[in-house]
Amino acid sequence: MERVLEVGIAVRNLDKATRLFTEVLGLTPGKVEVYEAYNMRFNLCRLGDVYFELIEPTASEGPIAKFIETYGEGLHHIALKVSNIEETMTRLKGKGIQFTEEAPLYLQVNYGRVKFAFAHPQSFHGVLLELIEVI
Repeated sequence: MERVLEVGIAVRNLDKATRLFTEVLGLTPGKVEVYEAYNMRFNLCRLGDVYFELIEPTASEGPIAKFIETYGEGLHHIALKVSNIEETMTRLKGKGIQFTEEAPLYLQVNYGRVKFAFAHPQSFHGVLLELIEVI
């Protein structure tokens, strides 16, 4: 693990949340991006070397909509930057960590193309950890 890369926050209104985090806390907003596979749109707002990923559901189904329905708005996940996601997943699986998918997924975001995977929250005391490799 290299460092914390992102803090994911589930929100009902992305535009309103982006204004709050940028105007009140001084974060630098990225561009709004859509990830249709998860029925969500998001904005990676930067603070130093860390991105606050503000995430809004775009449909009533999907992981973010389900999260907000169950828990309300708030902290969704913490993302850790890794240099080799496949090796990291193999090592963690060997220590009993479970993942929500068998292999990493790919996505283009404002800081580059990434491979990512989520460790199941049951593996980390209820915390959803995301591993990200920038490729």
